[in-house]
Amino acid sequence: MSDQMMASIADTIGALPNPYPPVDLINHYKGITLNQPGRIVAINPDSATIKATQPMTFPSLDGMIHLRSGAFTGAISATIHPVDYTQGTFQLSNLSCGAWRERQAERVQPKYPTYIAMSFGRHTYRAFLEDISTEGLGIQANKTIDPDGRLRVGAKLFLDFQLAQEHLFIHLKGMIVYRQKVGQQLIRFGLRLFPTADQKTILQRYIIQRYDEILDELEQDFIRMRQPCRVENLYF
Repeated sequence: MSDQMMASIADTIGALPNPYPPVDLINHYKGITLNQPGRIVAINPDSATIKATQPMTFPSLDGMIHLRSGAFTGAISATIHPVDYTQGTFQLSNLSCGAWRERQAERVQPKYPTYIAMSFGRHTYRAFLEDISTEGLGIQANKTIDPDGRLRVGAKLFLDFQLAQEHLFIHLKGMIVYRQKVGQQLIRFGLRLFPTADQKTILQRYIIQRYDEILDELEQDFIRMRQPCRVENLYF
């Protein structure tokens, strides 16, 4: 972390009044955005302890989270280290400050692994669909997908994929808006979509359905988390 970033974090945290102001806790679970009120328990330049308030979201408290508050501009982003999911208290590390931009459209992660065929010129490429909205989608592919470098920002593609039995897309138009490496083996692409009216209706229908499914999955995870481990549930 740069000295400038460290100073920015220290300035942001040092300016917070005590008692600490309420914060919005924003994280992503299977593509969707979860936003809940939270409370800062303790904070210093390199770590913080946070209290979440909505028990149903406790199983989603993993990975990265963002803190928003009227007491500071932008957002504090950090990595979650679970402390006590039953109480909703967790520790943050790797704090960083940055600008904040709201999502333009809700995304969802497909329930099952979904592959996508991308046609560009006379070439067809296969990749894994990561998440999707009515405006765009994210995909991941092996770094060997494009040895000639054809799939660059601005490239216009035709996309074929099926999200569920009744959600089939043929020749959905898209354009690459970003391309970035993920680790040593993967590339992530972000695509802007240009659906027809019928395709957009199907997309909207799927996203609403999948959004409700994800919330139900989160609720079921919370129910399982609360169940005590009993002898009759053990297998020998």
